[in-house]
Amino acid sequence: MAVAAKTCTMTVINRHMQPYCLKVSPVLKVDITGWRLARAALSLPPAAARTCSGQMTAASVVLKARTSGSGSYSSKKIGQALSPLVSPSRLGSRSVSAGSPLPRTPAAVPEFLASLALSPYRDYYVVALAAVGGAVWVKVFDLLAANGTLEQKLSRKLVHTTSGPLFVLTWILFSVAPGARYLAAVVPMLNGIRLLAVGNGLVRDQGLVKSVSRSGDRGELLKGPLVYVVTLVAATALSWRDNPAGIIAVSMMCGGDGLADIVGRRWGDAKLPWNKAKSWAGSFAMLVGGYGMSYGLILLFCNLGFFSCYPPAALLSCLGAIALAATIVESLPINQVIDDNVSVPLVAGCLSILLLPQPVEAMAIGVAATEAQVTELAVTATTAAAAAAAVAAPVGLFRSF
Repeated sequence: MAVAAKTCTMTVINRHMQPYCLKVSPVLKVDITGWRLARAALSLPPAAARTCSGQMTAASVVLKARTSGSGSYSSKKIGQALSPLVSPSRLGSRSVSAGSPLPRTPAAVPEFLASLALSPYRDYYVVALAAVGGAVWVKVFDLLAANGTLEQKLSRKLVHTTSGPLFVLTWILFSVAPGARYLAAVVPMLNGIRLLAVGNGLVRDQGLVKSVSRSGDRGELLKGPLVYVVTLVAATALSWRDNPAGIIAVSMMCGGDGLADIVGRRWGDAKLPWNKAKSWAGSFAMLVGGYGMSYGLILLFCNLGFFSCYPPAALLSCLGAIALAATIVESLPINQVIDDNVSVPLVAGCLSILLLPQPVEAMAIGVAATEAQVTELAVTATTAAAAAAAVAAPVGLFRSF
């Protein structure tokens, strides 16, 4: 890209050979805008392999700067490519002198994270982070319940409400490797193993028992809490980031069912006529909580490019129907027969598949809409060209005289 005097001409080569706009000051102050690397395999595409030098790797980004004065070249390897979800323009810019090593500033932290993003062990790092983070998160509520800061029931429901969506957010950090979803499923599996060990008395952890059980009986860990983590495993392995059914199922189980119990215990004086154990306040919280959490997570994943974004009207109406159905199921007096952690996400997931367009259908809808827009633009351009020709013809005739 040619720039004004006293600046540098910069060429960025990445593993997809995508053009990027670089603005370089006399001290090589680099601002990179619009950089969104695809979450793809580490091998260079054929076009990039023919263009790049033999020493380059797919995980490298090389800036080649030719100063306008001397004509000499300097190469600087700025580290492995950034995470697909991070834009360098958001990380700020950093100033370096030409030919000098990068200074040790806080800007090195994003570069370190960038090097991890394309590491072949990236998914393993995320699994470790999610597992440790989840254990710490539950331990916080263990301590709060043990010292009496939180009631045992409130602590249990807060763990129930928050753990699922926090785990879903870690999906964003995984790569697009085919086995990434199964590595992600290892995180709730580890929690399930822990519940099995404590519930069967193999490991003593009274804090965990207090934070996730209703009665303080360790055997209760083998019921609702264990079903909870099994549901997370199923949502991860079966749905993942391919379609929103798993996200909706987890949202209805956590944001809906979890919030229903918290609100119902405090403001649930008005009971449901068909189930005196449930209240109108709790059911309303279930409807709003599940609906809101589903919409927020789907919107996030759509904006990050994991799903084809649905038309707002269709998405809101479908989520409303799913949330209403899940709320009705949660209110029924069937908890002794089938746990809410099974019935609610099962109904929500199945309805999501039935009501919401799946990825192929959504893509077809998007392509059809794009083709319609292109056709409309072509017709408009043709009409404008014809009108311009009609106006130009008399003018040309007049000039001929």
